[in-house]
Amino acid sequence: MREAAIPGYRLSRSKRSTRILTTLGLIGLLIGLLTSVGITLEKTGLSPQHVSRYYRGDEGADALDAIMVASQARPLGELLEVTHLHVMGGSILLFLLCHLLSVCDVKDSTRTSLYLVSFISFITTFTLPWLIVYVSGNFSYLFGPSVIILLISLIILTVVPLFEMWAPRKRKA
Repeated sequence: MREAAIPGYRLSRSKRSTRILTTLGLIGLLIGLLTSVGITLEKTGLSPQHVSRYYRGDEGADALDAIMVASQARPLGELLEVTHLHVMGGSILLFLLCHLLSVCDVKDSTRTSLYLVSFISFITTFTLPWLIVYVSGNFSYLFGPSVIILLISLIILTVVPLFEMWAPRKRKA
């Protein structure tokens, strides 16, 4: 961390051991992202109808369907627990990824945009279930795009540091 506080410091100039540690952490993160995508697709899907049914329930479900699909809206305790765990852990994750981006050779305006897009899509993704349950099922139309934007921003925040550390650079004459 001390190195990152030096003006002009770039991740590409870090020690080999630091680059290896950072790479291993980012690879673990990418694996975690893939499993998160799988969980999301399996539980809620991305279509507004599936998302709405997952969070609001399906009051018209017959007895057999009620076994397969939740027939009632997600309870308050479940929403609180899921939101708490994701917002606490996700905020730290985003902070760390954005910190890594801050020591990459990326234009400041691009960095700022990525910071804003990633945090806004993150907060939106975990606010939408509350809006779907307590305000309107129509908010389910925003869930898929929000998750996709968050996923893309996380991939960018993960891949850019990897390229910064390992891609060959042209030396300035």
